[in-house]
Amino acid sequence: MRPFFMVTSAAWLALAATLPAQTPEARAVAYLAGAVTSFRTANQCDSCHASGDAARALLMAANRGHDVGDALTKTRAFLEAPATWAANKGHGADEGLARLQFAAALAAAGERDLRPAEPLVETAKIILADQKQDGSWSPTGSAGPGSPLTWGTSVATWMARATLIAAGREPDDFAVAQIDRWTRTAEVTSVSDAAGVVLGLGLTSDVMADKQRAAYLNLLRFAQRDSGGWGAEPNAESATVFDTALVLLALQQLETDPRLARSTYRLEELRDAIGKGREYLVSQQRPDGSWPETLRGGASASEAQRLSTTSWALIALLSREK
Repeated sequence: MRPFFMVTSAAWLALAATLPAQTPEARAVAYLAGAVTSFRTANQCDSCHASGDAARALLMAANRGHDVGDALTKTRAFLEAPATWAANKGHGADEGLARLQFAAALAAAGERDLRPAEPLVETAKIILADQKQDGSWSPTGSAGPGSPLTWGTSVATWMARATLIAAGREPDDFAVAQIDRWTRTAEVTSVSDAAGVVLGLGLTSDVMADKQRAAYLNLLRFAQRDSGGWGAEPNAESATVFDTALVLLALQQLETDPRLARSTYRLEELRDAIGKGREYLVSQQRPDGSWPETLRGGASASEAQRLSTTSWALIALLSREK
């Protein structure tokens, strides 16, 4: 019996060696699916980190064929009832950012729908109440470089625009036009804000958009570190996961029409920058599928920080999947 067991074990090991390794995306999905469920159970609330950022990442993953199990069953019911969001205890000090995060997650749920569902249409009205006179959204803590927990003005404004468009608003809608005016004139210095501006410009091409895009693509090109990633500031000594994820989203968006990046990147240079950035993200992933927290201003590591950082990293990797 012993020789038979040894042969069987060897055969199994040989078979296992031929099986495809689990992808970084699959590991991240498994981590977030478990973390969202446990976080919701432990805290008895729908936090903006679990039911916002993480839910958005998992919903995007599900739309691309990843198995998220039943991790979002209760969360989806919460998201689809925006009138109840105000009563939720998990949004912390910044209710405006929580509304925006929940709205973005709901938009991700209907990513492939041709006609927006009524809850998403209602959500657009809710987040519009937080739009500033200049057309932007400014969550608490937006003064410095954005973080996974504060986003920053540029990222929040880009996400608001994307949500409004998903909810059926047209580019000539007054609120959307206000956003576009702000994006074309915004003056920013941090890497995350520069990426947010490039993302907010989308694939539009006009004199102001092209000039603004060129300026901030130059900033992003200069800011890429030898590691392949990006840090909080253009001259940062080291890269961080959150900033790298945002820049990747911005650059990968331009792969659709690389002519929009030609002021700064030739096509092969754009692809090289993206490839190195993705390699950096993958290199930073932990064995459990999560990514280390991107912390700002002396903030302490926390489960909320880890959930949001991991969500942004996963979204960046997923954005190339159809």
